Amino acid sequence: MTHNTLLVRTLHMKKTLVALALAALPALVLSACNGSATAGGVAPLPNAPAAQHGRMHRNDNGAQDLHAGGATFPAYAYNQANQPVGYYYQAQQPPGAASLFYKAPTHGTVYYCLTGSGAGRKAFEGSGDSSAPPTGPCAPLGATATGFGGRQDPLDFVGSDVAMPSTEYTAYKSVRESGSVQWGEPFEIPTIGGPIVYAYRPQDMDKKAVDLSTWTYCAIANGTIGDWNDAAITADNNGTSLTGGVSQPITFYFRSDSSGTSFLYTNHLNTACNATFGAPYNQPPYGSASRSAAWSYGVNSTWPGPGSANFPNPQFIGESGNPGVLAAIQATPYGTGYVEGAYAKSANPKVAQAYLQNGQTKKGAIFVSPMNAAAVTGALKKVNAGNITYGEGSDEVPLGTSAPWCILYIDPSVFVSPPIKTYPIVGVSYWLFYGQNNGVHVSDKQALIKYVASTPANKVVSKLEYVPLSTSIHTAVLNALAGNSGSQPACLQ
Repeated sequence: MTHNTLLVRTLHMKKTLVALALAALPALVLSACNGSATAGGVAPLPNAPAAQHGRMHRNDNGAQDLHAGGATFPAYAYNQANQPVGYYYQAQQPPGAASLFYKAPTHGTVYYCLTGSGAGRKAFEGSGDSSAPPTGPCAPLGATATGFGGRQDPLDFVGSDVAMPSTEYTAYKSVRESGSVQWGEPFEIPTIGGPIVYAYRPQDMDKKAVDLSTWTYCAIANGTIGDWNDAAITADNNGTSLTGGVSQPITFYFRSDSSGTSFLYTNHLNTACNATFGAPYNQPPYGSASRSAAWSYGVNSTWPGPGSANFPNPQFIGESGNPGVLAAIQATPYGTGYVEGAYAKSANPKVAQAYLQNGQTKKGAIFVSPMNAAAVTGALKKVNAGNITYGEGSDEVPLGTSAPWCILYIDPSVFVSPPIKTYPIVGVSYWLFYGQNNGVHVSDKQALIKYVASTPANKVVSKLEYVPLSTSIHTAVLNALAGNSGSQPACLQ
């Protein structure tokens, strides 16, 4: 069988897996009261069904419910990747029972559409991106975003793994703080952290746990290594070929959408892979005059490396969202790619997570598992309130906001090179709220923010291969939410 034939069959299998996963989701009974208008003068989607009156129940998707969306990196913790497919007036999938949004003490259900960070921020800013409007239908998992399934524009909040840059803040001001309805200054808070992992199918490998040195995982990402039987991978694994000495080409899946996961991953590659490699990685079977692990593609939310329009490579294939990448890996013999760890942990069919190098001793490389909670927590140990730069954009330019205390930005340089013996590739995610909510779901938004900064929420997060942020971060978030005796007004009203 040719490699191209295998890929065609693989992609068909992948689409089947996604369809089966969606079909397995429990059906909902819609018994909601769909109101005809909401506070703030924003009308619901046209052609919605007429209002029905009666008692409201959880998961009704009525006027009391919150609609949000964006980043997929944290979404397994938010709603267990339960995608609310369709329009708000249809029977959308509620958050999973082990998720933050299910357990949060809100009156309404929180429907969160996984679209990717870029689409989330565009919807928040009202930048006019017609491909995925807030009131457009939420697409199935793994499909290109078509909307958020929201009741109104704007959404209640969005998730992003990349903080708002100054250029996008300018767009925000021109749309959200102009006209008859003012939505106020943005309120941006860090929520949770987690690992980005190299996932693979365990049945494809001859070794239970796959080890990848920094040189090797960088060389896989840049296309230098394209076969699991490469001598560098064999050397990483104590001389054991993972494929019995047989050539097995690597199919590498990356994010095709604008993704915070891509930003965090390429930011790490840009630091770790461009270091000066010492012995044994500066000589065969690793580096040589013709073999480099350097990452020359920069940092971007849109995948800039092999397989992109500028750097075609048939063994690099783009998929939408963490769920899309995961489904592709599940269906592809000898496939891999980068995905948030909770998705890999929960995958069925199962996928494994490679142990990555972070440190070197006289005895050899130190390989760390992303499933080691202490190792991931340790990687984010420096993320505390002392690292918050108030009012700054992700492009390291101050936003110029009149409420800088409401922008809690953490520069990725704080966690891009974690201490040795901790897991090397981690990230932090954010929520973006409107500072002036015009009476729309204010108490529920406040309850949601307070909950994510609580001990019960920490317990939920920790069970799902994520990391709760520090107590000092939570205190900073709650202080911003409450304000400071009028000199610094509350960030959400």
